Amino acid sequence: MKIGFSSLVSPGWDLASVIGNAVKMGFDGVELRGLRGELNLPLVPELAADPEQVREMLAEHKIELVCLGASATLDSRKSKEVAKQKAKIIEFIELASRLGCPLVRLFAGEVQRRDTQDAALSRIASGLASLAPAASQHQVTIVVENGGDFLGSQDLWFLVDAVAHPAVRCCWNQCHAKAVGERPTNSIPRLGHRIGLVHVCDAKFDAQGVLLEYKGLGQGDAEVSTQIDLLKGVAYDRYLIFEWPKLWMESLPEPEAVLPESAKFLRERINAKQPVLSAYKGDKNAPRIVVRKTAGAR
Repeated sequence: MKIGFSSLVSPGWDLASVIGNAVKMGFDGVELRGLRGELNLPLVPELAADPEQVREMLAEHKIELVCLGASATLDSRKSKEVAKQKAKIIEFIELASRLGCPLVRLFAGEVQRRDTQDAALSRIASGLASLAPAASQHQVTIVVENGGDFLGSQDLWFLVDAVAHPAVRCCWNQCHAKAVGERPTNSIPRLGHRIGLVHVCDAKFDAQGVLLEYKGLGQGDAEVSTQIDLLKGVAYDRYLIFEWPKLWMESLPEPEAVLPESAKFLRERINAKQPVLSAYKGDKNAPRIVVRKTAGAR
């Protein structure tokens, strides 16, 4: 596994600062979720004006551009709104292709008024299926993140399985799943090879699943260490992206403080000896007959 961080952690940094600090703080890659306050990345001149220069900068620093995060969903019941969201996603896919970025992240979305969970999931799956050929053509994979009204792994499993296209995977965020009481021991085995990206964060929750405060990795209730151990168990070899909503919560510690600690924690957990994650207690079919040696037996 490799490690990276989202620019959501550092909303004040420009592209050069994001890349330079990724090198300095020990990361392999970065996810762009806005730059300098602009969330619509195709409108960011640093990216759109000269994609080749961006690729050269990344290559020079040996940092990978892992994912572009789009503020887009496919949950609307209105055809005009769905068409608008699809057009936005296509813009992100085209930009990702020009930048040599393999992933575009979407939100799972929410259940609309007078709608049902199942109907919404089916509609989102249909929208993803219609976008998959364009993503594949541009050699980009769409990853759908659990969130909103679709926090659990069962919802994400349904979406990816219903689309059944290699250009659509899930972006798994165990911290979001914690809000509905789901543990990584359920999530990771269920999703398995459907996971295209992992967002890692940690927080304290109350008994009802309400997030109380964000914490450093390993200091909250999201079972980050167990999650990483389980990802090893399903042979996940892609990115762990540290996410920290500094853009919306200015009171959170600055990126200069949290990123080095996060990189250290993730490296240590990735390199730690893999524990035996099984309820198996021994050979259930072991012979029960005692074989006695006969006289003269050697």
